[in-house]
Amino acid sequence: MSDPQQPPYVDQPPRPYAPPPTQVYVQLERLPSTNGLAIAALILGIVGTALSLIPFLGPFLCWLPAILAIIFGFIGLGTASRLNGMRRNEALWGTILGFAPIPITIGWFMLVAVRAAVGGPYN
Repeated sequence: MSDPQQPPYVDQPPRPYAPPPTQVYVQLERLPSTNGLAIAALILGIVGTALSLIPFLGPFLCWLPAILAIIFGFIGLGTASRLNGMRRNEALWGTILGFAPIPITIGWFMLVAVRAAVGGPYN
């Protein structure tokens, strides 16, 4: 029989006091939305406008970046209105610079047409 004075499991050391586990509440924060298309429109607008300034070959190379700048600029303006105006200026300038190669290219073609009609320096 066991001794009534002694606890039943003497071989085990006493456990140290551990506070009860606490619950940790983690609230995940949404990452802020960005307007990457506005930046893309601005960069493509700058590239398209710069390409349109190159004589002879530029008016033919500028159309792809210019068209993409216009498309991305309008989408970026729509996204900016949903994001309380985030990157609105970049989208607006990207759209404006996307349209800039049109008059520049017309100017190049008019310059070539006038030079051909008048007779260039070598005629």
